Amino acid sequence: MSFRRTLPWLAILSLAFGCSFSDSSASISDSIPGSSKSSSSSSPGDKETAYRNDIRDYTSAYVRSGGQIDMFWRDVGSIAQKHGITNWEADKATYVGIGEGLAKAQVNSTELTVYKQNLTGYDSTKMQEIQQGYDKLAKN
Repeated sequence: MSFRRTLPWLAILSLAFGCSFSDSSASISDSIPGSSKSSSSSSPGDKETAYRNDIRDYTSAYVRSGGQIDMFWRDVGSIAQKHGITNWEADKATYVGIGEGLAKAQVNSTELTVYKQNLTGYDSTKMQEIQQGYDKLAKN
């Protein structure tokens, strides 16, 4: 994505999420609705769904903003921590949520393949989980 195409998206994201360009320490994950809400009274399925939804929304915003991969993983870790998930790197919900976010961002099949490879290090299980999330949301 070129800088000229990325800049308008950054402006839109900053307005939509209430961010400012001058606050570089704030991350997109801090602005995802519900990302800091973790309820101990929720069932495990509800917690997983909330986590996956936050990962989906963050991934979509990340793709649209053209962010850097190291920031992406840092923020995914922060979202997981807010939800009490300690081993997010091996959590299926992480990768299904990423796939849903890629579908929400409307990436094409070529971009999907590149994201799957780059985000998983060619791990076939994680690539399948991303595909599962993508297919689930792309079909709706």
